Amino acid sequence: MALKELFANTSDTDFTINFFMKSRPSPRWALLAAPFFSTIDPIKALTAKGCDVRLIVRFSPITTPEALRAALEEPQVKVRYFTDAKFHTKLYVIDDVALVGSANLTRSGLEANRELSVLLKQDRDEAFYMLPGLFDDLWNDADVLNKEILHEYEKAFRSQEKPQTEDAFENFVHKFVKPAKPTSIVVGSNRKTKERAFIQGFRRKYDELLVPAHNEILEVAQHNGFGRPEYAGQDPQIEMGRFLGWLRLTQGSGNGWRETTLLSDAKERAKRIAKYVDIWQSTDDTVQGDMYHATAEIENISNIRTYLSDPNELTQLSYDEVFRYLSGCHAFIERLRFVSKEIGEDLPGLERLRIDFQEKNTLEAVVRTVNHLLSGPGDAIVRAYDCVYGSYKLNGFGEACVMELLGWGDPQRPPFNNRTIRGIRLLGFNVEHLVAGE
Repeated sequence: MALKELFANTSDTDFTINFFMKSRPSPRWALLAAPFFSTIDPIKALTAKGCDVRLIVRFSPITTPEALRAALEEPQVKVRYFTDAKFHTKLYVIDDVALVGSANLTRSGLEANRELSVLLKQDRDEAFYMLPGLFDDLWNDADVLNKEILHEYEKAFRSQEKPQTEDAFENFVHKFVKPAKPTSIVVGSNRKTKERAFIQGFRRKYDELLVPAHNEILEVAQHNGFGRPEYAGQDPQIEMGRFLGWLRLTQGSGNGWRETTLLSDAKERAKRIAKYVDIWQSTDDTVQGDMYHATAEIENISNIRTYLSDPNELTQLSYDEVFRYLSGCHAFIERLRFVSKEIGEDLPGLERLRIDFQEKNTLEAVVRTVNHLLSGPGDAIVRAYDCVYGSYKLNGFGEACVMELLGWGDPQRPPFNNRTIRGIRLLGFNVEHLVAGE
């Protein structure tokens, strides 16, 4: 059914919701921007047809946590947000058609209000060609929505003190989440703080790329019989970490991990994942050059969660105990290659690493950083920023160490290090550029 030219929510024109419902049978991608968002229906209409969706919204008295949560639960949807009332754009692009006008992504905007939006077509309207670029500018300015940010937003939205006016709500919501403002024509408004730019990049790296890739691999792997008896009854993240590290060491040694073909099709990735799961399930050697077999790996993660993630336990530990529990992170052990050869040449590797780490960091500093990362208040990505670049930074404990430790300590966030990212790349995901330091 052909789309009409005007959408004003009348029978003489068309209802805005039909722009989404009547989209072509197999849309490839959609770019949606609206300050108010309270219904998932238009997005469901697209994802049901296999469409990948990018959505930009504004935190406002109208944008509901329920709609945001439903969008985040859609694997084909990525969501970013602004908090600033200056974000007014209502723009919807689906492949080669676009709708520009006044309608928000609310039931009223899509079906009841007297809105006015016009249809633009790629093969007819010259203005169409500017729209994806305008959307990209907004997308690059916006902050990534994740479950942690959504949790804080929901607290603001549910608060009895919540203001109903937009300007007052903008000030109020900043008590819960940091400001996220679009650039404007005001001189200097395109400048971002170093902190915000880093946090945006971190969220995009982990929450938009690595976490969805990890979750896809785990889901496909479990569907194909993933689960060795050594890991029975354990958190599947432990075996997944071991599996991805084993892939890197045994199937992608040298540059082999980056030389496999990238796969944009999920069905092709599933075939490759199933192939390596089958090898993993039947292999006699799941260690392959690593220090830890299953029993030791399980014990290491248990120690991190028992002692490092509990502030009361953490403050009772000696330096040697803290170091031993941190050594449960493979990224930390890999720091051994940077330890000076002058430090205890005849000593075992872990002892040399301990001496080096202790020379550079006091027990008080290590405890303070670990406590902040694993038990501190607020958004985990912001805490990670503090520990990689901010006032909680340790010497010899960089991004890969921080993000692996955070993942083991936070059940809502998978652990990542350079080895696991290379394993994800070997399975066909375009993540090579996300390896820390490359």
